[in-house]
Amino acid sequence: MKYISNILLLLLVLAVGSCSEDFLDTFPTDQLGSDQVLGTIENQRAALEGIHRHMYGVGGSQDERAGYGNMMINYDFLGHDVVNPQRGSGWFINVHKWIEHRDNSSSLVTHTYDYFYSMIANANNIINSIDAIEGDENEKKNIKGQAYFYRAFAHFNMVQLYAPRYRPGEANNQLGIVINLDDLNNLGEPKARSTVDEVYDQIESDLNAALQNLTSSTVSHTDKSQIRANVVNGVLARVALTKGEWANAITYARAARQGFTLTPNSELTQGFNNDGASGWIWASHVIPDHGTFFASFFAYMSYNYSSTHIRNNPKCINADLYDLIPSTDVRKGFWAVTPAERAAINIPSNFAKYAYMNTKFEALPSGTIGDGDVVLMRVAEMILIEAEANAHLGNDVAARTVLFELVSERDPNAVLSTNSGQALLNEILVQRRIELWGEGFNFLDLKRLNLPLNRPQRGSFNLTHAAITNVAPGGPEWQYLFPISAININPLLQQNP
Repeated sequence: MKYISNILLLLLVLAVGSCSEDFLDTFPTDQLGSDQVLGTIENQRAALEGIHRHMYGVGGSQDERAGYGNMMINYDFLGHDVVNPQRGSGWFINVHKWIEHRDNSSSLVTHTYDYFYSMIANANNIINSIDAIEGDENEKKNIKGQAYFYRAFAHFNMVQLYAPRYRPGEANNQLGIVINLDDLNNLGEPKARSTVDEVYDQIESDLNAALQNLTSSTVSHTDKSQIRANVVNGVLARVALTKGEWANAITYARAARQGFTLTPNSELTQGFNNDGASGWIWASHVIPDHGTFFASFFAYMSYNYSSTHIRNNPKCINADLYDLIPSTDVRKGFWAVTPAERAAINIPSNFAKYAYMNTKFEALPSGTIGDGDVVLMRVAEMILIEAEANAHLGNDVAARTVLFELVSERDPNAVLSTNSGQALLNEILVQRRIELWGEGFNFLDLKRLNLPLNRPQRGSFNLTHAAITNVAPGGPEWQYLFPISAININPLLQQNP
């Protein structure tokens, strides 16, 4: 991973330099060690803010600059619930066709690899240096806890993409990813891939260290870009769900939503662009003059941003999934199907309108900036995790009760489910697909549950721009290839089949 070291150091310096332009004038950026960059508590905090900024805006080609929002779009374009009706600007087409993640020289695999290892290395610089500097211990614990979280979060994404799925109840000795705990001053020699079990052990160790540091610090933040104990518990719930540790998933999901309430329908229909929504636990708060505009999440997933991509190619829902939503459910209004529904969408006349197009995500203001706050974790997701975990455990009554907490808010005519066993689990998974549509979960859910990709050829589905309709679960095509650039630098990095 030496090949990204100069890029990573520059990211750190730029993050620190945003607080002090004089700093950049004092030291040449190519001669700085991380101990110089991070020698004060102020610079440690600035470096952490740089990682927060990394979540919603980075360098790269236009379709890559949305930070983690770009990853969310890729995860949904690889799934079967977000439909791409036309070519638009061409962005994400080869992702949707299941071509780009299987090309070892593609922008997707290279950018994804660099993106998450950049996050890891920048977190490592904080973790490995902060104890030695002077500063308030509570502030140091808060910064260090957040850095531990980001290291875990990046490794968690990487192992889900580049490794085979975690097999609950089995030994997971299949090849995972390279675990990186080194800072920029000590990137070390090439490393081999650890096993999937070893990677998950490291992820959980870091999340627990994050929780310990954050809960033992008196520093608190109201900004939802900052990592708090709720967010750490939420990712612990995701990890437990992926590993099939159902009881832990329930415990962590409940802890994650402590102090938060489910977003009411009155807020749910306001465009998914404001981190002030009551049900949002974690979000990227996008400062308007720091936005990525044509490269933002909303420039690709909203219905109203004035870009070639949105004007020609609004994102639509899988028609089969749409048909499963009751007519009295408020979420039915997230998609316009009939001519009258499409005519009612307030967008300029040069915007294309397709059946089943979404109005869930609205760019602000009036489509001119393209930026809104990007949702990363919600109460609804934690409710769905708790319901799914209970269903896997055979706790049907508990699963129905938790599920009803969500559906009764979304649909005034909802009734408590009478399903049990697999039928109840299927019902919960359908609700998960509806509620979290477009928020970056579909591909990862299919992979963790070992389910097939199944794209129905109806609605606004376009075979030309999707290329494939079905993929059986468990095959090598469910893994990203490692970029050839990384393998050229690290001869111990074994390529996926």
